[in-house]
Amino acid sequence: MQIGNRLFPYPVVNRNKALSDFKDNACYKLAFGYPDYPIKDDRHDLVLQDIYVELVDDTLTTYVENGLLQPMLVVESPESVFRQTYKLSLVPQTIYIPLDSLSGKVTVSSYLYATQNIADYRSLNFIDDFEGIDFDLNQYDIVGVDDGFSINIEHNDLADNVAESIFEVIRGKVTQKYLQYEASKGESKIYIYLPSDRFEEYSNVKHSRYFMNIFMGLIVIPVLVDIFNNIKEEFRGYTDITDVIESYPWFKSVVRAYNVVEKNKLSMEIFTGCGALEFAQTVFNNMNINAIQDATNMILKGGEIDGED
Repeated sequence: MQIGNRLFPYPVVNRNKALSDFKDNACYKLAFGYPDYPIKDDRHDLVLQDIYVELVDDTLTTYVENGLLQPMLVVESPESVFRQTYKLSLVPQTIYIPLDSLSGKVTVSSYLYATQNIADYRSLNFIDDFEGIDFDLNQYDIVGVDDGFSINIEHNDLADNVAESIFEVIRGKVTQKYLQYEASKGESKIYIYLPSDRFEEYSNVKHSRYFMNIFMGLIVIPVLVDIFNNIKEEFRGYTDITDVIESYPWFKSVVRAYNVVEKNKLSMEIFTGCGALEFAQTVFNNMNINAIQDATNMILKGGEIDGED
């Protein structure tokens, strides 16, 4: 929620000095414990590391410490229709925002608002136009502004798209105990059958990017290894990769994924010369290895993403 040049009927301290009603020695701004690297690299979350409010004004600081004023963080992503607010303080904290909720331009800003009506609002840092004047603030009035910054979020959906174009996960029979698959000639997809209760659990979280690597590592890689070994045996002596595509149309997505990841055209020689496990990991951009990091992150965070409306 960027305030811009909006006018208020009372003094507001703004990080933009040209719009601030406070003297230059006062300030309200977002700050980070690691200012050179405020956004930590994380594949699943936008991580605002050690974020806090730097507030230089004795009156406003006292109000914050007494709970009369509350700093807020606003994260907005219009493209994904995401808007979330988080309480800030004068003490650093780390905030995690799920990347699958963000897309395109993401704005991070902050404001300071009154949690209740405040009478006789006055500061020694008011500019001359307001010096010596008392103001009455209403609850939710904004008295501090930092329009923050914007970043661009671009998702690498290669593995997701390949999985969607190759696989369809289906509920298996009630009596089924193990993962099973069907990869028949002429079929456009590989059909994976999960035991009924495991399918329910998979369905509940399959749309979460945070769980994608874990589930694909558990389900997709083992199936692909078996299938690739079978295809290698079936097409022993063949020299054209299009022969595989003609028999298994879904393999065209595998070829495209390999071209993107390796920046190289997949040939039959490359396919047959590479181990099935290594090739499966290549096509899915090391999804099973990344799953180790994802599982670790979930354990460290207790499987939850903190945030407040």
